[in-house]
Amino acid sequence: MRADLDELTALPNGHKEQLAQDALESLGIDVKRRQGDELIHGCPISDYHSDQDRNPTAALNATNLMWHCLGCGAGGTILWLIATLRQITMEQARDWLHGEAGLSRAMELPDLLALFDALYAKKEKRPPLPVYSPRMLERWRGIDGYILDDRQIPITTATRMGICTDPDGFVDRVRTGPRAVIPHWWKGQLVGWQSRRLPCADRTAPKYLSTPAFPRDETIFDHDPSRRRAVIVESPMSNLRHRHHQPIEATFGAVVTDLQIDHLARGRDELIWWPDNDDAGWRMAEGRTHNSRIFPGAPERASRFCLNRIVQSPFAADPADLPNEVVDLLIEEAVPWPVWQRPTVLYCHRCLEPEHPGAPCPVPPSL
Repeated sequence: MRADLDELTALPNGHKEQLAQDALESLGIDVKRRQGDELIHGCPISDYHSDQDRNPTAALNATNLMWHCLGCGAGGTILWLIATLRQITMEQARDWLHGEAGLSRAMELPDLLALFDALYAKKEKRPPLPVYSPRMLERWRGIDGYILDDRQIPITTATRMGICTDPDGFVDRVRTGPRAVIPHWWKGQLVGWQSRRLPCADRTAPKYLSTPAFPRDETIFDHDPSRRRAVIVESPMSNLRHRHHQPIEATFGAVVTDLQIDHLARGRDELIWWPDNDDAGWRMAEGRTHNSRIFPGAPERASRFCLNRIVQSPFAADPADLPNEVVDLLIEEAVPWPVWQRPTVLYCHRCLEPEHPGAPCPVPPSL
């Protein structure tokens, strides 16, 4: 999506203005007035405004195609605005913008073809992160028992991190049932949230969903740069389960970018990596080879900044599934990254027998 925004903002001003006006009109947004490059209108994102007809607080900039609201503080690219309002992905927002919003009407055919060719060019410049008003979380109340009981997340952690429950769980405008909402804060701002399907929801709905343009590849969940030592896991759920007794931060998956490495390692004394025991986690830890090129693992890349160790876990489970005492012991016994090896046998963390995928464990989950 970065390439999309770069190319869109490189269009002639007349094309950009027509595109901005067509997009707002197609979204059902009435422009109240123009102020310089800003198309002023009522905020369609938050319900916490008053009298938006007479005192509109939102604007779409017709030059850089960035949207913001002075009232609630939300903001992002035009693609983010479309994805958020229509409850679709950024990819779908791009397609919608090219079609229904009238991009073809705003541009001559040669310009349009050139834009489509350039949309997939590699760009290094990153657009600003999306920003949401914290008040948008107020529509979701309470913490589902699944988070506190089944996932054993302490109530103090759930409250501190703002975990709440979306009772409707809309996916592509279809109500799928309750989802746990996990806000993501970065440098003091709410930049999005992930939601996890709860057991009572529609099982065909995606297990995890994220807000449009969720900055998973350029931020860290629960990042605290003042920590001299941190334990790095893949999932926010692992962080929530154990943050009360370990300095845990999460990368939103097994793919760790150089920008994330910089956030995690620079200025620290030590990182302890805990990869999930699967192929993706192992590749993150040990690196990979592709087309005769060697791509170092995340711990090796971070080793130029600080000491790096890796947890040698024997369990077919991620940290969120393990009790506090086991997590503390495994972290204490983490090994230097050059000597870490992926396990040859994985064990069930309940019965301590070799893993039995697809078969129920005879030991109850509470033990």
